[in-house]
Amino acid sequence: MTTDTSIVTFLVKSVRNLRTYGKLAVGILLLALGISSVIYTPSDFLFDLRLRMVPGTPPYTMWAEPPENLLAKVYIFNITNSERFLNGSDYDLHLQEIGPIVYREKFGHSNIRFNENSTLTYTITRRLHYLPEFNTIDINDTIIAPNLAMLVMTSYFSDSSYFTRTAIKVLLYKHESEPFVKMSIYDFLHNASSALLEDARLFNGKLVPSTNVGVLNQMYLKNSYNVTVAIGPKYGNKDFFTIQNVDGVNSLPGFNRCKPPFSRTSETTLFPQFLTKSDKINAWKAVLCKAVDGVYASDVSRYGLHGYRFEVPLNVFNRTEPKYEDCYKGDPPLPNGLADLSACYHGYPFAASFPHFMSADPLVSNRLKGLKPDIDKHLTYLNVEKLSGVPLGGRAIFQINLIFRDMSSFGSKLGRFTNMNLPFAYVGYEIEGLPVHVRVVLYIMTILVPNTQLFMSIAFFVFAFTLFYYYCKQWNKPGITNRTFPIDHKKCKEEESFIKI
Repeated sequence: MTTDTSIVTFLVKSVRNLRTYGKLAVGILLLALGISSVIYTPSDFLFDLRLRMVPGTPPYTMWAEPPENLLAKVYIFNITNSERFLNGSDYDLHLQEIGPIVYREKFGHSNIRFNENSTLTYTITRRLHYLPEFNTIDINDTIIAPNLAMLVMTSYFSDSSYFTRTAIKVLLYKHESEPFVKMSIYDFLHNASSALLEDARLFNGKLVPSTNVGVLNQMYLKNSYNVTVAIGPKYGNKDFFTIQNVDGVNSLPGFNRCKPPFSRTSETTLFPQFLTKSDKINAWKAVLCKAVDGVYASDVSRYGLHGYRFEVPLNVFNRTEPKYEDCYKGDPPLPNGLADLSACYHGYPFAASFPHFMSADPLVSNRLKGLKPDIDKHLTYLNVEKLSGVPLGGRAIFQINLIFRDMSSFGSKLGRFTNMNLPFAYVGYEIEGLPVHVRVVLYIMTILVPNTQLFMSIAFFVFAFTLFYYYCKQWNKPGITNRTFPIDHKKCKEEESFIKI
């Protein structure tokens, strides 16, 4: 009987000791968490995970599996006085805007590889998908459109040798080509194939990489790139996800003689963390063949998140100094408001501008009627969450134009186009909105955690000292042995007084 009583007594004492030591252990753990949360805040921890792009974390998953929230709105121009312009009755060419024709640009990130030099390499692929439910325009409707096959070819060879120009005129005569054609909107955008280009390809295949000169077909002829970006503490927040090279080249792709450098350039999906109002963002869009700056314009709020609105300056397509560093000036130099894109489009005389030649020199729109530039409709801007660098909304919009030099050697009809800049389409990329799961992650990272981390730290300290107080109090009870952990009773009383205060 005495033995049984001793065993029970031993077990009771052991349980009491276990509870007491447990309080001490939990108190030490909470104290350590409290100190850690002051030195290395939960917010710092979350953004450090994102800086390193740790696989499996929400920021990494949001990027690796991007939301389908980007709309591409395409606008084209119908020619309303084609015959009168060609026969000389009208001096100006009259344009009628048609649009938007709405697509969704779907893009994905694949072949993701982490490199030893603190960079991340991946393949980005972009494709357009027509959205019938968003469109009020029938893409089977017909328009009077520029004969892109004829006009691009003749403009390209306008300063070639006499024999080359003669060969081109023979091809034009053979196919009875006219500068304007009646065709469906769909064909103009996607399927502007031409027997003229097929014959020209036999003449010189290198100069005719594709017999389909549909506007969108040309823009997305190359739709995938291998991109390497900076990540991790080595580069820090200011250079986070900035492009280091594209397809192995550390300058904008497509250029040979002149190589536009990357300048903390981002690939539009993510921007550097912890942006300030004095920062510029620099974004590269492959179809534009150009990286453009965005400068702070105003504060914005969306979905309860706070960010900055960055706007592209109106002089972004102007000539820059020094001239030998202006990779978009063209040869001969283009006027302000036009940026030469021939390097990215097989040498074809294409140039970019704002829609309707907004902010361009007046001579750019010479002999064109029907253009109505509107800064509210045609300005490029981006709203970016200021801590994470995630785009909240915005619009990137630009126009593709065909540049003509001296066309008189191709006859009277084509001679009418001499020194003209003919717009044939412009595209506006708009962020439709953020999915709920992306908003939740951003809210936790940028609002909830930063605003509650002080209270969490205080809570850790309060619970830790509370447990220390009860540990000291429990230790003085009969039956608790103090052989294992000698206790400074004076210190316990001091901690007890602290808790009561």
